[in-house]
Amino acid sequence: MWEEMDFKRLVAAAPVATPILLLFMAGGIIAARSGVDHVASGRDVWRIAANFSAILLRVAVYVALLLLVQHFIGQRATLGW
Repeated sequence: MWEEMDFKRLVAAAPVATPILLLFMAGGIIAARSGVDHVASGRDVWRIAANFSAILLRVAVYVALLLLVQHFIGQRATLGW
């Protein structure tokens, strides 16, 4: 019974989550390559890694702020648990 419920919830969330994840991936690819024309040296790889880590940090901060705002307005976030 629980497996069916989880699958139904996954199918219901897919139309919403898929475009969001695709936009995150597209933005990540564009932003990670920012400042690098082509990967020719180790410095270019470090630049891509630094850009990617900055993106991950920024998204993590946005999620934390969203959870904080939800907490303060009384809407407790369950994060799927």
